[in-house]
Order: sequence, then structure tokens, then C-alpha cells
Amino acid sequence: MTMTGGGIELAREDGEKRQVAIVLSRLALEGLTGGGDVSAAAALDEALRCYLGDRELERPAWPYPDFLRGSETEGDAAIELELDAGLWREFEQEAERQGVSVEQLAEHAAFYFAAELDAGRVTQRILDDLDAGAGG
Repeated sequence: MTMTGGGIELAREDGEKRQVAIVLSRLALEGLTGGGDVSAAAALDEALRCYLGDRELERPAWPYPDFLRGSETEGDAAIELELDAGLWREFEQEAERQGVSVEQLAEHAAFYFAAELDAGRVTQRILDDLDAGAGG
């Protein structure tokens, strides 16, 4: 059974994974992939994880911007990916908590992640994770 809601299509749920299609603007897609050969699905998965992981940091750029409320995302590119079902539920709940659509929050998460990459903070997280793994 397929359910469609806006730019999100839930195609199936297999145990702990959920396959979704998220529609983003070309600009958000380019921000995620850097215009290169990076998998958009893998980058979006990382963007959602990064975004939700920063919830407690209280960065000014984290919440969905008030000035964009009421606007719709441009649906230029559909990205199909398989996500952890818990991650997807958490992301849906966060979109609801912020009062925006999942598409809007996914677009925002893509830009947020691109900014984190540009600032080098994602690289630092990877290094920190490697250090924690080596020491534990």
C-alpha cells in the first residue's frame, strides 16, 4: 500500500526500516551533494541525523525559520531513501512540534547540514567519533 502526503511518499515499512521519497528544491539538493557524486539519499540521511542530533545545542539556525513559515518548498527533485523507522518517526514528530510540513523541515535540515559541512563541524564530529571508538 502506498500513502502520499505532499512531497513524501511512504512506500513500505519493513520492520525497522522505512522507505520514503522526499521532494526537495534543486538548491537544497545541490547543498546536500555539493554538486558532486555524493549520493543524495546518503547525504539526506546524514542531514536528518545531524539536524535531530543538534536539537539540544540551541543554535540560532536550528529551528525552522519564522520568515519561511507559510511558504512551500519547490518540489524539483525526489530523493528515495531507506531510513531507520525510529529516525523517521522522530523527524515527523519534530516537524509537527515546529508546526511545519515534513518537506519544509527536510529542506531546512538539508541547508542546515550543508552549513555544518561548510563550517567543518561535521568533520570534527567524525573525528570525535573515531577517537571515542579507538578509546572504548
